[in-house]
Amino acid sequence: MTRRFRLVVSGACALLAAVLCGLYGQHVRDEADRVRAEALERYGGEVVSLVVAPEGLEAGDVVDRRNVTERDWLSDLAPRDAIVGMDEVLGAEVTIPAAAGTPLTSLNFRDNEDAVEVPSGCVALTVPVTQDLGLPAATAAGTTLAAYEVEDSGVSLVASDLLVLRAPADQSGIGSRGDVTIAARPESVASVLSASAEGSLRLALPADDAEDLSAGLGTAPNQVAPEEGGDEGSEGVDEP
Repeated sequence: MTRRFRLVVSGACALLAAVLCGLYGQHVRDEADRVRAEALERYGGEVVSLVVAPEGLEAGDVVDRRNVTERDWLSDLAPRDAIVGMDEVLGAEVTIPAAAGTPLTSLNFRDNEDAVEVPSGCVALTVPVTQDLGLPAATAAGTTLAAYEVEDSGVSLVASDLLVLRAPADQSGIGSRGDVTIAARPESVASVLSASAEGSLRLALPADDAEDLSAGLGTAPNQVAPEEGGDEGSEGVDEP
């Protein structure tokens, strides 16, 4: 067998493999289209054409006709704010990744309009929401909270004017429930972060007319008064 003949055979095998792969890929696409068409026929309803990313899109990708396509979708099953026209997003930059095969929505192109605005002279902090944090259920953006540090030695007021910039989406359940973004004055930042890291931070929702939030706070007693009728000679009890 000559070298030239071996090269011809190798090239033919490679070409055959490429053709078979192409045919298989087309078969998979045709099968997916058939299943989708059967589903549309089975469920009925109005059909809309949505923009889909077959291979998915990452943040920073720019939409063009090579990475998105239009597919029929049941309007009742279409996600909220789905993109219905390819021209609407061509050339747009993706900010939120899109999973492969899912319709694109306006969420995938969300800009910085909803970014939090930090009040002048304050610092924005993100605190994990746990069950121990005690975040009130009525907490929403714009709410003013008071922060306390709970230790064995007592309770102390850390900050009385924390402004909620973004509340967690879910405040139900047990354990970690997302994050809350707050604005704190620079002098309170270290104390809030330290208490949060140690798990001793507690948040409270004071009334508008609450004045002295530190009233009644102090150190916990480090001595226990002897019980009446205790043993004679105990410390702090005078002998008769």
